[in-house]
Amino acid sequence: MIYYDYSPNQLEEKATELLRKFDSSLLEKPKMIDVYAVIEKCLDVPYDWKYITPDQSILGATAFTDGYMYVWDKPYYENGMLPKKIFLEKGTILIDSTLNEGKDRGRENFTVIHEVFHQVLHKRCFANSKADYTHATTAKALGSMRKPKTDIEIIEYQANSCAAYFLMPRYAVLSVYDKFASTTISASSRQSWAIAYKMAPDFNVSATAMHYRLEKLKKFI
Repeated sequence: MIYYDYSPNQLEEKATELLRKFDSSLLEKPKMIDVYAVIEKCLDVPYDWKYITPDQSILGATAFTDGYMYVWDKPYYENGMLPKKIFLEKGTILIDSTLNEGKDRGRENFTVIHEVFHQVLHKRCFANSKADYTHATTAKALGSMRKPKTDIEIIEYQANSCAAYFLMPRYAVLSVYDKFASTTISASSRQSWAIAYKMAPDFNVSATAMHYRLEKLKKFI
């Protein structure tokens, strides 16, 4: 697999570039965001929702070639149930239907933007892939920021990083944070989590994602 070893600053700049293209006002002030509009405006690729697995072990996928993929009729397994094959046009982003049907908009938003950045960063990684290659994002990999070791872990880390930078831009996050705290606080304290929970809805993300972002911005220690 071929991939570029982006630095954290380069990944943040990639996210900033896409934000400027989509809606530059988001860099300074948070507001509700339609993540599917990001696909439409910035990528112009197809997207769809399917039950990708009956146990939600895979939450998103990107087709890097024309081909086929197996999906399911229901979000759970029933005795005798079998997957069905569907055609995916090159570039298609597929999101597990349970995310769109559920109430966890933060997880859905992060998944969609994660797949967006696979398109932005990783097309050449799979340029020589065989037909029917669709890169699947597992629930375990989504949002994981542990130090990557394998090639796949590296590209997942890059997509996670860019999704965090895109949904929680530096200056917008710092501006909102300043309304709640004037000093750095302990990451393990109740106050840090209280702030994360208060800020998360403004950025359409989970409290866990917001807490991690604030740690990286050195607001929590």
